[in-house]
Amino acid sequence: MTDASMTVLEKRAAEPGMKLAERPIPTPGADEVRIAVRSVGIDGGVEAPLYRWDEYYHRYESHLPQVFGHEFAGVVDAVGADVVDWTGGERVAVEPRVSCGRCRNCREGRQNLCTEKPGFSPHGRRAIGIDVDAPGALAEYVVVPARNLYELPGSVTFDEGVFLELLAIGVHAVEASSFEMGGRVAIAGPGSAGLSALLAARAAGASEIVMIGADIDEGTRLPIAAEMGATATRNATEGALDRPVDVFIEASGHESAFRLAESSTRPGGEIVQVGVFHDDRVPVALTALLNDEVSIRTVNGRRQSDWRRALALSESVDLSPVVGPAFDMADYEAGFAAEAERAGVKVVLNP
Repeated sequence: MTDASMTVLEKRAAEPGMKLAERPIPTPGADEVRIAVRSVGIDGGVEAPLYRWDEYYHRYESHLPQVFGHEFAGVVDAVGADVVDWTGGERVAVEPRVSCGRCRNCREGRQNLCTEKPGFSPHGRRAIGIDVDAPGALAEYVVVPARNLYELPGSVTFDEGVFLELLAIGVHAVEASSFEMGGRVAIAGPGSAGLSALLAARAAGASEIVMIGADIDEGTRLPIAAEMGATATRNATEGALDRPVDVFIEASGHESAFRLAESSTRPGGEIVQVGVFHDDRVPVALTALLNDEVSIRTVNGRRQSDWRRALALSESVDLSPVVGPAFDMADYEAGFAAEAERAGVKVVLNP
């Protein structure tokens, strides 16, 4: 690497894998900051399938090479001329979605649903490290809008900082639901989103939290869920819950898990859909849900209020069980192999 360049991990070709490369160190614009990346997560729903080159992501082919990476934390390294809230040296986590700050949703604190910043990402909104014109954090440096930064609490490591945007999704799921203190909750999918919802539900006063996983989770993620506060864990193959819950949070994105939610939510209860389905349409037993007045609430991304609560929550819980293993970015092949083997929950690379 020269003084004017940095090492990045590029998706170069329409085939499995990525490659280390050099790119110029980016310069922040007037309202932007440059982050020296310290940790970046491998998302099982974005970077991992891009690395494998799953068919769903072949639409990126004409836009390669690209630098991905949207879950990250680091240090403010340089600031643009109009930036006043950051001076340099601050430890920060980053909201990857880019919003306009002016549309109705943004002004109501729902930047996750900005209507003025469309993008190439699967959710249709502009996002750092997912959009083709917004290079990501699988690099030593990345430039982001200054408004997207959140300062890390002193007790939170950079690797744990990667998890904060995921924790904010879990907070969003619980906050947006009809959950009430003392309520009974089930969560399908003991991955990052599901475990985040577990932490949020526990902090909100759930009396019971059942974490549901698959065979592959039996010796790994389900024990972590128990360590993080689940009152019970079970395999999805056991079928519907014996005692239906008030709120069922579906965080896996598998149709079979939604079927389980339909049969395990009490009359008058609620299903909160967090997991992303890659099929355009998923069947819903609407008449049965209507007869029992079971509502469906969808949750996507994070609001500013969710970030604030997640940051506060991170100071009182131990996030270390859900973060790691960690690898130097130069050892990216081992990192992606660990993610494929479901080693831990959130595998991170350190540029």
